[in-house]
Amino acid sequence: MNWIPILTGVPYDFFEGLLILASVLSILVLVIILMVIKKLDITKELVFSIAKGSVQLFIIAGLLVLLFDMELWYLGIWGFLGMMVVISGHISAKRATKMPDAYKVTTPSILTGAGTVLAVLAVTGAMPITRPEFIIPLSGMAFGNSMRICSLCMERLISEVRQNRVEIETALSLGADSKEALRKHSDTSIKASLIPTLDNLKTLGIIFIPGAMSGLLMGGTAPEMAAIYQIIVYLMIVGGGAISTIMAMYLAERKVFNEMEQLREWVYS
Repeated sequence: MNWIPILTGVPYDFFEGLLILASVLSILVLVIILMVIKKLDITKELVFSIAKGSVQLFIIAGLLVLLFDMELWYLGIWGFLGMMVVISGHISAKRATKMPDAYKVTTPSILTGAGTVLAVLAVTGAMPITRPEFIIPLSGMAFGNSMRICSLCMERLISEVRQNRVEIETALSLGADSKEALRKHSDTSIKASLIPTLDNLKTLGIIFIPGAMSGLLMGGTAPEMAAIYQIIVYLMIVGGGAISTIMAMYLAERKVFNEMEQLREWVYS
C-alpha cells in the first residue's frame, strides 16, 4: 500500500483509514500502560467506553450512508430526529436522581431548546433544509449540547433542593409561593449548567479551534467563512442550552412541589 496518502492524503479511502486508525490506537495502548502503572481502576471503563463509542459511530455511519441514498431521505431524517429526542431525554433524566418520571421534564425541555434553534437555522438558511449532510450533524450538535446542559442543570437543581430543604420550607411557611421559594436555587442551577459553555466561548479560537471550524478548514473552506459558521454553531449551542434549562426549571417545579406547594416525598429520600 502506498504510504504517502497516510501522511498527506486526507481524505483517504476506507481501508487506509482503518490502517491509520489501528496505528493511532497506540495512544490508547500508552494510556492503558500509564493507568496500569498508576493502578487506576478505570482502565476497563475507558476501554469499554471507547469501544462502545466506536461501534456506535460505525453504526451511525452505516445508517447515514443508507439515508443519504434514500429517495425519500426526509422521512428518514424525521425518524432520526425522533430517536435523538427520546434518547437524549432519557439519558438526561438519569441525572435527576430519584425524581419520578424525570424524562417528562428533560425530553420536552431538550426538544424545545434544540427545536427552537434548529428552526431558526432553517428559516435563516444557515442550515440548508434540502441537504441531509447539514441537517443531521447540526441536529446532533443541537440535541447533544442541549442534553448535556440540561443534565447539568437538573443535577445541580436536585442537589440545591436537597441541601436547602430547610431554607425552602422556611420561605414557604413565611408566605412565599413555590416559585419564589425555588427561584434562587433554579437561577443557581441555570448559571452553573451554562458555565462550561460560556468558558469555552471566552477561549474560542485562542485556546482551541472548535470541531465545526476545524472540519471546515480541513475541507478547504476559507478561514473567515469557517469562523462565521463556527460562531453560528456556538450561538445554536448557547441558545438551545439556555432555552432547555429555562424550560426544565419551569417543568421541574411541578416535580419538586405537590399541589399543596409542599416539597414532594422523593426530595427527602
